[in-house]
Amino acid sequence: MTVISGCAHQNYMEEGQKYVQSNQYEAAVTQFNLALNEKPDDVKTQQQLQQAKDQLQRWATSLEPAADIAYQNKNLGKAMLLYGKSAQITKNPRAVERYKSIYQTLRSDSVINAKIKPNKLGFSDVMLNSIDGIKYSDNAKTILAFSQSNPVFEIQQSTQDAVTQYISGSQLIANPELVDMQHELQDIRNSRRHIERDMSNLRHRAQNERSQVQNLQGQLQRVEMMMTASNLSDNQRATYKQQANSLRSQLNTAKRDEREASREFDHAKSDYRSLGDKMQHLATDISLTPAVVEVPVYSDYVYQEFKQTNSLDGVLYLNINNVVRTAGVAVASTDISHPAHPTIDLAANPMQVLSQQQLAPQYSQERYKIGLRLIDELIAEHKAAYLFQAQDSSNLEMKMTLLVKHGLVNHDGASAKAATTLNQMLVTEFGQGGIFNINQLLHLY
Repeated sequence: MTVISGCAHQNYMEEGQKYVQSNQYEAAVTQFNLALNEKPDDVKTQQQLQQAKDQLQRWATSLEPAADIAYQNKNLGKAMLLYGKSAQITKNPRAVERYKSIYQTLRSDSVINAKIKPNKLGFSDVMLNSIDGIKYSDNAKTILAFSQSNPVFEIQQSTQDAVTQYISGSQLIANPELVDMQHELQDIRNSRRHIERDMSNLRHRAQNERSQVQNLQGQLQRVEMMMTASNLSDNQRATYKQQANSLRSQLNTAKRDEREASREFDHAKSDYRSLGDKMQHLATDISLTPAVVEVPVYSDYVYQEFKQTNSLDGVLYLNINNVVRTAGVAVASTDISHPAHPTIDLAANPMQVLSQQQLAPQYSQERYKIGLRLIDELIAEHKAAYLFQAQDSSNLEMKMTLLVKHGLVNHDGASAKAATTLNQMLVTEFGQGGIFNINQLLHLY
């Protein structure tokens, strides 16, 4: 555990030092903090962490004069991000207040300012103020007017055949259990015949192996007797000894083969007896099993089902300064019914569909959801418009402010492309001393 901790500490320290060398002080602080977690009492780690913090503090403090210049030049997007980054690190109250003030101004300018004409559809100024990206304003130039077509109530009916099976009678058939047992009995007989053939072959093999053992034993005895003669020369004795060793080796092999053949024969004989016992039991079961059995006869029973769908359909209109958007609104209730069918023990299933009056509350809820969707689409287009304007702008300060407004429309922040562009613009001018997390800086407090 200590070794692992030491390796981790060393890795964090090395990463922190690399970041310091490349003037990335905030990233270095993160690494040194991780190193300090591994070795809280390490003096060198504490010193390097404090040095990185001091360098980061100086870098963040240097952002404020640049933010002041941007603020004086009405480059509010740039000013807000710089005040925000400075405040994030230094906690300077002046930077915090400047950030909040600019945020309120740009946020108010970025969102859609609109008002809703009075209507009876559930859309109100209170509803507008609850949506992120749009707010109610008495002086707004964007006027939203909701209206709808008269909802049309329709009844659609149809019939369809349903099929189920029922027991319409019975019949006698050959007992499947008896048939299976007869097949099994025949399989056992076939197996016994195969084992009989195997046993015959194994018996002959065992006899041959036994004869071979006896023959080798006789040869070995004769050679051993000849070795006892007193008039043998050394060469003769060596020859007989070599023959004896060869015969012993052959004898051992022959005995092993004999044992194996005997063992296989015994197994086959055991299997043969076992199958015989099983065949006897099965024959007894067959004699006690009826030849035929009575089984139910199933027939198709066809009956009609009645399907009905009650629907309420209409169109919701959103008029935005005389530009009309439309969306369909529809709710429906469907059920299937049928009368009772005693033949198949099927109880009646009555029709249960919602009436026009019962569908009306659902229609109102669906209409409200679709109205919110239309407003969300309006906000998304409004937000995208800032991005398109920024792409077309050749003025870097204006481009930055437009990208900031794009990210301030709602709390989802800027798109990945916009955030990357803002980050690159800030890093190019102010370096990587701190990390410009754009979407964090856009909604800091």
